[in-house]
Amino acid sequence: MKFVCRGLLLAVVLFAAGCETTRPQPVNLGGGTSDVPLPVNSADSLEPGNQITITFSGLSTIPVPYICRIREDGTISPPYLKNPVTAAGKTIGELESELEQAYVPDIYKTINVTIKTADRFFYVGGEVRQPSRQIFIGRITVTQAIQSAGDFTDFADQRSVRVIRASGEVDIVDCKAALDDPTKDLTVYPGDNIVVERRLF
Repeated sequence: MKFVCRGLLLAVVLFAAGCETTRPQPVNLGGGTSDVPLPVNSADSLEPGNQITITFSGLSTIPVPYICRIREDGTISPPYLKNPVTAAGKTIGELESELEQAYVPDIYKTINVTIKTADRFFYVGGEVRQPSRQIFIGRITVTQAIQSAGDFTDFADQRSVRVIRASGEVDIVDCKAALDDPTKDLTVYPGDNIVVERRLF
């Protein structure tokens, strides 16, 4: 009887251990950490066509600044690096860190990389009080861009504002609805053209 009890106990332990090793792991469906990288917000990131200036410091002999325009495939070719570096989709800080890692220690023992972009613009025209080209200095929405151009005129169609993207795509924004619900207010990107039409009476 003792052997039977011991055998049953051993079987229970082995079964429990087997259940533990085959337990499915929880799936991360959002929130918390994940191996999938988060997308970089394109309002803050570099894009093909952007002109950038790369300067170097922290060296006894400092290379001249490298000025280039990001290619259509999103890459640049900084001096002394064998392979092109992807710049599009990255923030300036991310690209600076990546270049420093590429140069050290294979090429230099230490180096500091600083990147500056040429001024980027968006445009606001039509029925606004101050139609103009605006310098893009950071995240801004359509309603904020219109306010920076002096706000709507008395004749503006505020419910059908066209946003013509640099790619040629056109978005329509209802600015009256966007003031009540900010989720309806779209982000402005460099090269965008915001056109406010005159409303029909």
